[in-house]
Amino acid sequence: MGTPARSGFPARANGRLDAFLRRHLPPEVYDAVRAYEPCIVVSDSENHTFKYVVLSDRLIYLTENPPKSIRRAVALRDVVAIDLIDDYPEFLSSPDREINQHIRIIYSSTILKKECEKSKGVRKFLVPFHYAKAKKKVKEENNGSVFWGGKEPRSLNESSLRYHQESSTPSKDSTLCPSSDIKKLSLQGQGAFRALPSPSRRSCHSVPATGQAVSEPSCTANTKEPQGLPDHKDSPSEIPFKSNGNGNESYLGNSFLASSLQSNSNLEKKESELHLYVISTTSSIFLHLKSSWKNYIIKATLLQDPLYASEFNPATGSQKPYRSEEKIKHFSQLKSELILKDNTLRKILCLITELKVAAQKNFILKRLFWKTSDLFSFLVNKLREYLPESRDKNALGNQRQRADELVACIEILQTLGLMFRETETESSRLNTLAAKKGTLFNLLVILISEPQIPKSCPMFDIQLVADSTLGEMSFDAKLQKLILEYTDTATALLYEILLVFQQGNLGLGSSKFAISWMMSFLQSCPPIITFLASIVKQVVKGLSASFQLLSPCKAVLLYQQLYILKSCLQYSKTLAEYIRNDYREEFRYFIHMPALEKRLPLCYPITQPTTQLFHEVLKLVEQKQCVKC
Repeated sequence: MGTPARSGFPARANGRLDAFLRRHLPPEVYDAVRAYEPCIVVSDSENHTFKYVVLSDRLIYLTENPPKSIRRAVALRDVVAIDLIDDYPEFLSSPDREINQHIRIIYSSTILKKECEKSKGVRKFLVPFHYAKAKKKVKEENNGSVFWGGKEPRSLNESSLRYHQESSTPSKDSTLCPSSDIKKLSLQGQGAFRALPSPSRRSCHSVPATGQAVSEPSCTANTKEPQGLPDHKDSPSEIPFKSNGNGNESYLGNSFLASSLQSNSNLEKKESELHLYVISTTSSIFLHLKSSWKNYIIKATLLQDPLYASEFNPATGSQKPYRSEEKIKHFSQLKSELILKDNTLRKILCLITELKVAAQKNFILKRLFWKTSDLFSFLVNKLREYLPESRDKNALGNQRQRADELVACIEILQTLGLMFRETETESSRLNTLAAKKGTLFNLLVILISEPQIPKSCPMFDIQLVADSTLGEMSFDAKLQKLILEYTDTATALLYEILLVFQQGNLGLGSSKFAISWMMSFLQSCPPIITFLASIVKQVVKGLSASFQLLSPCKAVLLYQQLYILKSCLQYSKTLAEYIRNDYREEFRYFIHMPALEKRLPLCYPITQPTTQLFHEVLKLVEQKQCVKC
């Protein structure tokens, strides 16, 4: 019943709802909407109401069907779990029960302590997913309404104040669907397709994963809750919005955040549930919810790195009104300049960096990237000019030229990783990858192949190279450091591509992608053995090098490395046997849970998912059978 979104721009299928969202949300918030789906909603404030769930990169909204008003239901930072429940709801008619998808979203909410004491059977939320700290609370009265105001933290968007205005109108009393009407409901789902992660070079020295540790993380296992994405400053999920008089709605306030919880003994956490019943077997909203939540966790972790976060902090006074038309024009200009034949390597590097920075701040550029396949093909072909070895014979003995080529390649890989991340809901991405499957497999070969450098370069101590900066190193050491950075960047991008095939297995474009295809291809490529060996060695080094906590970027990289290992153990008998046979001792003496707990702070949002993934990898290593071929 749920049909894939049409390949247009934007990639959404319900014209009436789309027009409503465009009218009631600020442009930057509207452009960040990932998917929507009609469903029956059950929660503390909803009793079997027929509504649309609207998913953005940070919030889950609810709006009537047809839409009249819109309100935020859950912030992704508050989500504890998203599960698909196998049941047969009695309020649905018999045919609808068979095709129903029951999605349960468990999230933390803040309440008065007395209220919490009255509720029975509520588990206290021990590791909350609030990523911001309240610096101050200010009561503001406006037209008789009271709002909480707080200090504005750094924003991901170039117009930070506007990005806090993820707007909606106060929800009116929802009309309950009579049970007789519910049995007759036939919900038409708006499908879509999903996407994935990447950061930046100046901040993390590679993709979201790379990044050298700028300093020892200030948070420890049981300290304050982490700072994170600044856009969701309201903990209660149903806080009203205030009209700004321009047809849009402005959220004025901060609310009950992590640090205020610790200082206010009258506030307490409890877990609440939002239930969505989607009458469709083909709807992909469950996968999009899980994907957006994971993307949010990764980005919130990376933002705890001061250098990474600084890239999203616009200079004072530089905020400009967000206009989609300007972003589209900017992308078209960059694209036309990039594909010019006479561009020098330095010119290409500057243009790619500009594209990456723009895409980091504006999701609309990611949509434009996948709208056609020419830029994707151009970047992969450019990589093939320099990797694994340079086509320019002069670079074989020229260390400076080879270093410049590697810097450009790392920037291209980061940009590609950024374009993959969070774009799974874009049908144009799947169409491009399906049409350019040969280009995609060429990219896979590049990612697992170690770049060649001039033979005169001696080998240096890897730890000394990793801890040094490029400015204070010889060219030989610089090349070695660039190789390490390239490997981390390639790992992050390979993780993104793995997600594409994994989602294909789960129903998103399954006729075009399957994880078994990718694993069959990878195990046929000789460089994969060396690549997996480097991943295992990096995991060992990360868990055993010292007692210093992992930096946010390194923590994300560890998650991506473990995900790749898990995929190989699950879906390739050949690669699984190689990992088990050749690295049995590493998993026995170095890669174990106590080592992980010492290096990974609980204040990182990525810690819980990494711990779970780590446990799954260890279990697969121990179980020598049960490999999915």
